[in-house]
This record gives sequence, C-alpha cells and structure tokens, in this order.
Amino acid sequence: MQEVITLSLPADIKASLEARSQIEAISSTELIERAIREYLLVHRFRPLREKMLAIADQQGGYSDEDIFEMVS
Repeated sequence: MQEVITLSLPADIKASLEARSQIEAISSTELIERAIREYLLVHRFRPLREKMLAIADQQGGYSDEDIFEMVS
C-alpha cells in the first residue's frame, strides 16, 4: 500500500530533481523513491561491509585502498 508524504525542498534541489526526472523520463516521485531505496540499501549494508573489511584485513586480504593503488 502506498502512503503519501509531503516533502519540502530548496528551490535548487527541486529544479535539479525536475531536470533529472525529465532526462530519465520518469516522474519526480519515482526518482525520489529510487533515491530513498538506494540510500536505505547502502546504509543497511554499510555495517556488514565494515565488518567484512575488518575480517579481510585480519586475514591479510586487500582493502579498498590496496585495490585502488593496484589499478591506479
């Protein structure tokens, strides 16, 4: 079931939202929903990622920085 919320945005963000929604050919509502889903997903798995990086570090695995240095 969909629920309605009211959202206040600064004018510059609203303008950027409208421009991006036109570029992507989706509604502003859909773009906001996608952004919130992505934000929540990233923040849901961030603690797991931190835990796995700590384990990899203990076992001599590569960190993000190690890989970045290898490919740079």
